[in-house]
Amino acid sequence: MIRFIKYHPRSNTYVIEKRAFFEEDLILDGNVIVGQEAKFWKNLTVTGRLELGKGSIVRGDVKARSALVCSGAKVLGNIETTSELILLDRAKINIAACQGDIRARPGCTLNSVKADGTLELVGKVIVRKVEPLTKVIIRAEE
Repeated sequence: MIRFIKYHPRSNTYVIEKRAFFEEDLILDGNVIVGQEAKFWKNLTVTGRLELGKGSIVRGDVKARSALVCSGAKVLGNIETTSELILLDRAKINIAACQGDIRARPGCTLNSVKADGTLELVGKVIVRKVEPLTKVIIRAEE
């Protein structure tokens, strides 16, 4: 497992190689940048900021302080963040919960979403369920 991960101490950031795969839960104390098409069979927990690479798949749950889910990435479980969650084009999320703001770009799919801040939908975004008390802003594509 360690062979796929490099650590940068000055920025407290772990970098996970593209096309890496993890069969067990992964817990990292710091920021994490995930390369393209990485696969996580179980849960991914990060204490800092997470950048989930393009085309990556997490079959379990994701927890992070904040997260950027790149285009075409999928979280089949829940994703939970404390400050912000940004979903780039065509990201797919089962259940998203954020104590701050969520921003979703065109082509994203969310089965269920709850934001304590605002939920900003840009362009055509599929949202099957919005939890009560979630403030929604809808914008045309930029």
